[in-house]
Amino acid sequence: MIKVVTAAEMREKDRFTIEEIGVPGVVLMENAGIATFRIIQQELETIKDPVVYVMCGKGNNGGDGFVIARHLWNEGIYVRVICIADESSITGDSRINYDVLQNMNVPMDLVKSIDDLAELENEPPDLLVDALLGTGINGPVRGFAGEVIDFINKNLDTKIVSVDIPSGLNASSGDVPGKAIRANITVTMALPKYCHVLYPARNYVGEFYVADIGIPPFVLHDSDVNVEMLEGSDVVLPFRYPDAHKYECGKVGILAGSKGYTGAAALTASAAMRVGAGLVILAVPESINPVLEQKLTETITRPLAETNEQTIGKASLPRIRELIEWCDVLAIGPGLGRSKEVQETIITVLKECTKPVVIDADALLALASSPELLSEPPSANWVLTPHMGEFIRFFPDKSKEEVASNRIAYAQEFAEKYGVTLLLKGSPALVAFPNRKIYLNPTGNAGLASGGTGDVLTGFIAGLLAQSYGPDEAAYTANFIHGYTADFTVEKGTEYTLLAGDLIQNLGDALNHMLSESEAN
Repeated sequence: MIKVVTAAEMREKDRFTIEEIGVPGVVLMENAGIATFRIIQQELETIKDPVVYVMCGKGNNGGDGFVIARHLWNEGIYVRVICIADESSITGDSRINYDVLQNMNVPMDLVKSIDDLAELENEPPDLLVDALLGTGINGPVRGFAGEVIDFINKNLDTKIVSVDIPSGLNASSGDVPGKAIRANITVTMALPKYCHVLYPARNYVGEFYVADIGIPPFVLHDSDVNVEMLEGSDVVLPFRYPDAHKYECGKVGILAGSKGYTGAAALTASAAMRVGAGLVILAVPESINPVLEQKLTETITRPLAETNEQTIGKASLPRIRELIEWCDVLAIGPGLGRSKEVQETIITVLKECTKPVVIDADALLALASSPELLSEPPSANWVLTPHMGEFIRFFPDKSKEEVASNRIAYAQEFAEKYGVTLLLKGSPALVAFPNRKIYLNPTGNAGLASGGTGDVLTGFIAGLLAQSYGPDEAAYTANFIHGYTADFTVEKGTEYTLLAGDLIQNLGDALNHMLSESEAN
């Protein structure tokens, strides 16, 4: 896994390395500049006599830019440094590298007006290095720096490489507080920051690299950081003995479906089977049972007494209780409906079920109306799978914008408060655990913005839970392979053509590909 840090967490790792271990800050700056220079070198390989401009501010980010400029100059590449700070404001390690450039007579301009940049528009460089602002920015960029960012975005048609973060982004957030550089490439130092992986800030990052700048691994990977990005090597599929039989591979009960929503029920059941559950029983309102029997071959169906609206209701409870008694894991919610009786029935089921439960869709609506259930003992075995619209219902006094802007913090607090596993859908999707750990999922694409993909994810989680995974491991494993299969599928088609059923159909081939990649690495 890869740690993902806030600006404050990264500053502490820098401080510890410099003050406690004794690595001089100027050495870290040199390493940062060299690492970025090497990536720039690769970008310039096919360009004859390239011209590079390095835009620098006064801070450490600008210092990285000075180092980059020196190495480009030493390599025989024409480089010009444009500094937007007064010379007197450049101090510390940055000043050391600024003075070196001056002593080497590297072309440098100190600019104070946008008019001083006019020639860039007429003769843009082959590549521009953005070393204006670093991770110390919290709010919108104002003043001359903001004007420079505007000028670059609007007037320069050239490749931009940002150092650490695109200038103007808040390293500790996915929000874009104001003007920000739209980079083609970003080279960050030591560890990814929130802005590199959370949207909409991620849209400004472009192609992304993490540079080793010499911070010791034990400092980088210390347990003080709770947010991590999953990697393929972190995902392990359930072990299956050669002589295993279906009852050893887990029994999933699914409560889903209503008139017009047979697809949600079918997708959930098929996904649970495809991911390896030994047996799946799908309980549905009796009038739609014939439809599900036609749709599904491997899944057992159980018709339930229904309401006049062809939904589950109080009369369904006796057979639902039989299902709960039989299953190892219950999945509840997809396509059930939102009538008062349906919601009351869901609440009764959640109160009575002591088995692990995957809660999705209409069951999340019911739970949000009775959040006190989250504080009761059975909830320790629950996996909740909301998208942001469903998650916000648990915070009636908050705006969607507030929760979305701080989704990591809200997810941490929710999972810790209620002792549940929370899989919050989105880009990236994340899994929050009761110990405040967050696993971000790097897989998936815009093709998942298609009806039914969430039902497939519910089935994957339930199927893994049934195979003796704990709630946490089932959630993050299902999340990863769900997105991975979407990526695998899109390679053969496009994001526009991805259907939920493709995730079920292509899961086996995708997992084989994933395992082959892991072995190769």
